[in-house]
Amino acid sequence: MNSARELLQKYWGWSDFRPGQKEAIDASLSGKNTLIILPTGGGKSLCFQLTALLQDGICVVVSPLVALMIDQVSALKSKNIRALSIHGSMRENDLVEALDQCAFGNIKLLYLSPERLRNPIVCERLKTLPISLLAIDEAHCISHWGHDFRPAYRQIAQFHSIINKPPVMALTATATQRVKKDIIASLELEDTQLIQTSFFRPNLSYQVIHTENKLSTIRSILKNSSGNTILYLRTRQHCETLVEQLRMEGIHARYFHGGSSKKSELIDDWQSGREPIMVATSAFGMGIDQANVRHVIHAALPESIESYYQEAGRAGRDEKPAKATIVTSTRDIQVVNNQFLATIPQADLVRQVYTKLCAYFQIAYGELPLEPLDMSFENFVNTYNFPSKKTYEVFRIFDQIGCIRWSNLVVERFRLQVLYKGKELNNLIRKKSSLSTILNILVRLYPNITETPQAIDGYQLSKRTGVGLDQLKVHFAALEKKGYAAISSWNCDTRLFFLEPREDEYILTRAIKHLDQSLETRKVQLKAVQDYVENEKQCNQALLLDYFGETTKTVCGHCSTCQSAPNPARLQSSIITILKKQPASLENLSKLLVIEEKTIIASLMEMLNEERILQKDQLFHVIE
Repeated sequence: MNSARELLQKYWGWSDFRPGQKEAIDASLSGKNTLIILPTGGGKSLCFQLTALLQDGICVVVSPLVALMIDQVSALKSKNIRALSIHGSMRENDLVEALDQCAFGNIKLLYLSPERLRNPIVCERLKTLPISLLAIDEAHCISHWGHDFRPAYRQIAQFHSIINKPPVMALTATATQRVKKDIIASLELEDTQLIQTSFFRPNLSYQVIHTENKLSTIRSILKNSSGNTILYLRTRQHCETLVEQLRMEGIHARYFHGGSSKKSELIDDWQSGREPIMVATSAFGMGIDQANVRHVIHAALPESIESYYQEAGRAGRDEKPAKATIVTSTRDIQVVNNQFLATIPQADLVRQVYTKLCAYFQIAYGELPLEPLDMSFENFVNTYNFPSKKTYEVFRIFDQIGCIRWSNLVVERFRLQVLYKGKELNNLIRKKSSLSTILNILVRLYPNITETPQAIDGYQLSKRTGVGLDQLKVHFAALEKKGYAAISSWNCDTRLFFLEPREDEYILTRAIKHLDQSLETRKVQLKAVQDYVENEKQCNQALLLDYFGETTKTVCGHCSTCQSAPNPARLQSSIITILKKQPASLENLSKLLVIEEKTIIASLMEMLNEERILQKDQLFHVIE
């Protein structure tokens, strides 16, 4: 068998591993569970990909983004490594075919979206396969304290047991001490080896620019920048508006968001350097392998320090000098707080949404619907006059506590009642026509369809009959035209799976407790962002390291705080001015000058040696 280094050279063309990679691979090969924390661009995916090649069997990779899965599978296939992905948008036939390939096609890596872990077909098939490793990408998504919590990740521990507990490799670029503990506890891992490299990025200059004219500042930055740039904003509308404003200033940029058409073309143009400036929402960047990004700019405050570190870390992966800049104004903190408050539901709304949801679907107390329930989200909120954004958050809470699973979908639903009964209906069905065939199927599938209107899932009916959905619509229209049936239709965009029987007090107590916990977490995250952008004393990079629990006495020397450190002669003059008024301690000098104590100490030592000042009882005095 080839060694790890030989495979590294053969498939990736690298002669040596990056920090932490070889240690992670060796630990996994020895059968240990591992938590891998490597910086953005540190080569996390190689850890499980190469481990998979060194063992018999299949490596199952849980990944949160479909686009990320598709990109990684495509990259592996280009290296002649057999890999495939299974995600929520796949039809059942495609799913079965993919699982067959895993069983008989010598697949080495299978990528799964976390929602697929709930699928009984997937679980039943995978527990029969020789799984060598369970890799969990973006593992912070499992933690309530993480910046991107995904409730489906909470199913991983159960899934791990179903597939006979192979070694686990959990990977992330960002994890505080609290999140690390939560990852290990939530995965129910024992004897987990932590492999973590430093969060310090010596080539990356973290800048914070305060301005009341963001457009002018951004224009100046871009005109003085070279190489690939990513400029992050919060919303699609803001991206489109800024691109238009920049064009009017003579700066050509493109915008990218989750709903962009021609995504591949946009990414290709940006990666090639034909369109080096990309204005984007956070949907851009994850999974894109671009080492030569010279500048990442945040024109809106990031949601958390974790997300900022991850997004900023897309700059300078080639280890050449690069910048990560936040452009902020005095209004930004208030804007973020207002946006935050606009989406946080109150406890009363949580109660109302749950009870009205049960009423909407006519679910009695103690009842558990066995089938998925589809609805129009807009229709639901309009029916009960609920605020859309906050109701959306309530749905997320129900999903996160595991009482209702929900997903987005686009499906046309029909409500149909056959208007004929008895002999008349039998006579219609006996006719040899496409309409009689459809009528016969409807009567068999929906026994009460002649008595009351029945909700019909067009996609499911199409599968059962073998008739295309468009053709079914034609048949329905013909049935209505001939007076055989009464039909109405509507579009559904939300599918709900009730996972627990209706028990209002039990479920709502959990939901409100989770709401309180989420609120506290979000406040802590916002406060950390505020502290970072308002920081004037501590090296920006050192402040980020502190947040992730990594202490350092080193300053980067090139962030906005380090660069704004005062000129020594000017600092000494300021110290003399203060001491002439009254003696002061080092602590007081630091507060009055708004400068770190360690920056002042060097000037004080020089002034003491020159006998310009003296120290008595912890106070410094001017020598007249």
